[in-house]
Amino acid sequence: MKYTTILFDSDDTLLDFKASERQAIYRAFELAGLPFDEDIRADYSEINHGLWKALERGETTTDELLCERFRRLFERYGYDYDPCAMNDLYFKCLSDTAFTMEGAVEILEYLYGRYELDIITNGVGYIQAARLKNADIRKYINKVFISGEIGISKPHKGFFDYVLSNINEKDKSRILVVGDSLTSDIKGAINAGLDCVYIGGGSDEATYTVSKLLDLKNIL
Repeated sequence: MKYTTILFDSDDTLLDFKASERQAIYRAFELAGLPFDEDIRADYSEINHGLWKALERGETTTDELLCERFRRLFERYGYDYDPCAMNDLYFKCLSDTAFTMEGAVEILEYLYGRYELDIITNGVGYIQAARLKNADIRKYINKVFISGEIGISKPHKGFFDYVLSNINEKDKSRILVVGDSLTSDIKGAINAGLDCVYIGGGSDEATYTVSKLLDLKNIL
């Protein structure tokens, strides 16, 4: 068996973040008493995605982007509401969600006991931990590494250096990264000298590419 340790990304790899985001943002606006529709949701997603990409490039911090995304959104729609208070509402709603990607439970059950399974994810510590617990997949996972707790985000080498220093396997050739983001998971794995699986189609950069989680059975 070539690999002993699998490092899974969380959002949109094991957990369905898009489904969680849709439910949480709708509920947060409802609790705040603010108008909400699909145009607002789409604008929020665009702003949020851009800020997380800026985080990957080292242009902002997690703490800064959390309120900034709602500040920009409220400025666009003329809403007089505290963006940080909205972020708190959103987090409360997000932490209650429990959506998994298709095949996530099945592949974890298949791999569990044969490999050490760890999670490497960007995000806020208690939110990610709550979602993993609610989705009932935490029981398969040995360790969870979250950028908000480490202080460094993927794809930066410092994040992977921290992970590698805190897992049992020290031979990089026996560690495999699995994720859905070329700019975060795959770039980070390559920079750290690790093999990687890109979920999402073709990639000339990743060691392996698959179209869905269950295709990992052809590799592992």
